[in-house]
Amino acid sequence: MVSPHSGRTAQNARPAVYLHVGAAKSGTTYLQQVLWHNRDRLRGHGVLYPGADQADHVRAAFDLRGTFFRGASDPSVPGSWRDIVERVREWPGDAIISQELFAPATAAQVARAMDDLSFADVHVVFTARDLARQIPAHWQEDVKNRFSTPFAEFVAVLRRTDWRSFDSARLFWGLQDPVAVLGRWGAALPPERVHVVTLPRPGAPRDLLWRRFCAAVGLVPDEYDLSRSFANPSLGLAETGFLLRLNTALDEGVGWQVYNESVKHHLAQEVLAARPAPVRIGLPPDGLRWATERAVETAEGLRAAGYHVVGDLYELVPAAGAADVPAAEASPAELADVGTDAVAALLLRVLDAERRAASTPGSQMAPGDRLGLLRDDSAELLELTGRLVRDATPLVHRAVHSATERYPAVRRVQGAYRRLHDKAGRSDAGTSKG
Repeated sequence: MVSPHSGRTAQNARPAVYLHVGAAKSGTTYLQQVLWHNRDRLRGHGVLYPGADQADHVRAAFDLRGTFFRGASDPSVPGSWRDIVERVREWPGDAIISQELFAPATAAQVARAMDDLSFADVHVVFTARDLARQIPAHWQEDVKNRFSTPFAEFVAVLRRTDWRSFDSARLFWGLQDPVAVLGRWGAALPPERVHVVTLPRPGAPRDLLWRRFCAAVGLVPDEYDLSRSFANPSLGLAETGFLLRLNTALDEGVGWQVYNESVKHHLAQEVLAARPAPVRIGLPPDGLRWATERAVETAEGLRAAGYHVVGDLYELVPAAGAADVPAAEASPAELADVGTDAVAALLLRVLDAERRAASTPGSQMAPGDRLGLLRDDSAELLELTGRLVRDATPLVHRAVHSATERYPAVRRVQGAYRRLHDKAGRSDAGTSKG
């Protein structure tokens, strides 16, 4: 089977850009891993999955929306959306952009995205999963991002008519309501260019979601390697309960970078997610009835919109038996067991960092001695560049001057040397006065 993307340039047709905008916790990590690890094969079939690294799509979503994680910032975010757009514009064929953080974009932000991509035929893709699995998965992802709202309270707020008054509910429905999200992202598109991909029921073949996604974006699924993909691991009831209490105890006491690296990625996603036999978090019976009613309304809303559906909209309705494990508090003993593993893992991480620091060349040298070496090295570098200026041709003279102007590191070294030299001069002067 020939990829539908092949030969598009030769046909002189407009390129297509597939914007996969969500939903979070709907297999997006799995799909993004497959796309990233197959980007060379995609290029061979005329499709660009842009980005210098996997986080480029995350930064682009934050940039388009003008936001970032609560209480943090990243200087690499501004301009990221424009960078992605320019990469796509320069590519002669089709492209796929995938990041669930695009979903909450406002109507004005969506309009900007469509305007920026007006050189292409834009398609919007939304992968969706039933609420009985989606609500617990989203809650624990919030907890991994330092939220501290208990599960029962989280579910209760989602059900309120005034849910817009609560941060946790606004975040959830902004990411997870396919009718509302596609109402914004698909407002200026014909319905056949809006694609809803439903997640298969538990127990379906692992590659079925990939095959459905390929049907939405026009790829031939068997042409790609799935061996390097992985799912975003879930936490159990006790593990999430421990992390919830940790977030409350920290109370924003650590910066986002430290939390992101040490708590979210190391402790939660590597240590706690690897614990054996986690207890699944489920909706209580009354919550399941509400979620089922809401899911039926969602399925009918998507059907009425006339979007292209891959899968079955009624896969969005919770299956019978979804509340076999109702939500409950983990016991103190279970929380203590998780806490023991967490403390051990974090202490081992600190020990490993100390060992690596001790093995770094020069780590045993006193700070004053290191500054002395820096001064000596700076003096030697300045003397060398001075000889080049005095002895070399005018062309090299200009090259040295240009390097000083263009490279901040050279200016910093020269400035540091001058400051050290001036300080030494003042010190000598003070000594002679004494």
